[in-house]
Formats: sequence, structure tokens, C-alpha cells
Amino acid sequence: MRKSLLAMAALMGVSTLPAHAWRVSIDQETYADIGFSTIVRGIYEGKRSANPSEKSRLNFYVPLFNITAGGHVNKLVYFSMNLEGAGAGNPVVRDSFIGMKFADEFRLQAGLMRAPFSRAALTGTYVQLVPYTPKTSALVFDPTDVEAGTLRSRDAGVVIWGNVADGMLKYYLGVTDGATINAATDSSLAYTVRLQFTPTMLGFKGETGYTLADTYLGKQNVLSIGFGYRVVGQNGPDYKMWTADMLYEQKFGDIVPNLQVGYINKKIEDVKANQLYAQAQLLYDQMVGFGKPALAVRFEQNKNKNVSTDPTEDNPKVTRLGVWAHYYIKGQAAKVSLGLNSVSLNSEAKNICSPTCRNFSDVTLQLQTQF
Repeated sequence: MRKSLLAMAALMGVSTLPAHAWRVSIDQETYADIGFSTIVRGIYEGKRSANPSEKSRLNFYVPLFNITAGGHVNKLVYFSMNLEGAGAGNPVVRDSFIGMKFADEFRLQAGLMRAPFSRAALTGTYVQLVPYTPKTSALVFDPTDVEAGTLRSRDAGVVIWGNVADGMLKYYLGVTDGATINAATDSSLAYTVRLQFTPTMLGFKGETGYTLADTYLGKQNVLSIGFGYRVVGQNGPDYKMWTADMLYEQKFGDIVPNLQVGYINKKIEDVKANQLYAQAQLLYDQMVGFGKPALAVRFEQNKNKNVSTDPTEDNPKVTRLGVWAHYYIKGQAAKVSLGLNSVSLNSEAKNICSPTCRNFSDVTLQLQTQF
């Protein structure tokens, strides 16, 4: 059962499968695996506004739940569906695509799926090192479009992708509707290309699935270097994006260090936005009690440039720092996390934010399970 699930992961691009899934089989070639995942959070949210009436508060959320199904029709055709919701809200279809695997080097997927641009856009919430990044309205121009955690990480269209030389080189070529398309009025498209290199000759293993993960918890040694470029048409000037990122993870005895860095640049004419981030985890790959402990940190800085014609005005900048302790009871399928996220804004970012924002910190306790 487990071997067949891992084989399906390689075919469909599932980065990390839960420990169990319910399989419905018609015959040896035709089957579907059905899963359920959810996250529960308790957050002590720091005061975010200069308004004296606002107070810090403790809130509880179910920010995410997913019902997934994916499998094969035959050896050529596969499919995937992901129904996602939050709290008591109505669930929405986040992924729904049909794929054809002609060879490891050439696969075609059509439907609604993750935009193959940045590493963050291809990484699911359940496999993130820092799962909660507080957002603000302090930037005029958001550099994190098609990032994880936003609806824009998905796009409808066609993606051709594949692995060359057992994952030493992976490529994606996408033609999709774009994150800002209004189907009734806009005929523009988004064009995306991503290349990812792994030095397999040095003993590292390629990330051969469609999606990616922040950590593989010591199951494989990874050194992946990726580059992406994306042009999105809209009613007005096109916006263009490029990204570069790297993930390193290697097991040394009972210790598994992890390091990821990335940069995203986005522009419309002279207006620019960028994000620079670095994150790391140190995992102790032995049971302590009933789980494996790890410590993760993330630094992230988001900037705007040329958003104002007034030369006396500064460019808005938001800096985030996160420190998280994870306890992996059964990998990503059962995990408890405790984290602190601190957000700092420069003076122009505070002025843009409405009502006027201030620096703040949140403390989060998160429970996660997957089946």
C-alpha cells in the first residue's frame, strides 16, 4: 500500500503524502486515493493598529481543511482534485486537473493547479517550516502573488513538465489564465517557465514530483536550485516576475539541517516589488517521547519601489521574523507547532496601512493532521 502511494506521489506531484489514505480500486490500473487534512490554530494576536481602542486578543481558527482525491484511469492518464475550506465557510475547489504521463521527461497537465513559478507557489501549507506568516495591508504592490497561502497560487490552464536524468533537471512550461484574469473581459494569458537543477552526481536526490516541500524530514538528501519567470497579461500593462531559490537538506546521523533562501521580483512598468527570504530548520531525527523535535526560523523582507512620484516619500518595507518549535509525532501527518511571528514596518508602510498600522507580534499554537 505504502509503495503504491509513493509511486502515485511521483506521478501526480504530491510532495508529501500522509501516512494513510483510503484507496478505492476498480482494477489494478484504475483507482483513487482519498485523503483528509486539517489545521487548527490558537493565536495570541498583538495589537496591529495605532487606534487606542484596539486590544491584543486570543483567537482560535480552523484556517484550513482539505479533502483530496487522486489516482489513475490507466497507465497514461491520471487525475487529482483538492477541495479546500476554512472555518465554517463554504469549501472551494483549489485543484482539479487531468494529466497524461507519456514519459518521465514529458507530462502534460490541464486544469486548475499550482502555478509553477516560485518554490513557495509549489509548496503546500502542510509541508511548510513556518506555516503562519501574518499579512498586512502595508504594501501598495504585493511581491508575493502566486505564493503559497493565497488563492493566486493556483491558475487554470495547461502545464508541460518533466524530469531529465532522474531529476537532475526538472522543467515546467505553463500557459494559463493568469491570477488577475476576468474571463468575461480579458483575453490575456500568463506564461510561466521554471527550471530546477539538482546535482544528483553528488548523491542528492531530485524533487521529481510536480509540487515541492520545505522539508523532507531526513528521508532524502536534497540540494535544489530553481529559477522561474512569469509574464501575466491584464487590462493594462503586463506584469513580469522572476525568482531564484535554493533548498539544501542533508541527514548527518541523528541531525538533519535544512536551509532555504529565495528572492522574488515583480514589476509593472517602473513600479517594483520584491521579497527576500531565508529560513532554516534543525531536526533531531530520533523519538523524544512520542515525537521528533525541530527548531525552525524564517527571515523575510518585502519592499516596494517607485510607488510614489513624491521624492520625499520613502519606499514601504515590511520585515517579518518567525521562530517555530515543531514536534513531529508522525511526520507531517501528525504535528504540533508553537511559533512567534514578529512584523516590523517602516514609516512609509505605516502611513500606507489603513488604519495606521504598527509593529506587532503573534504567538501561535498549531495542530496539524493528515489522513
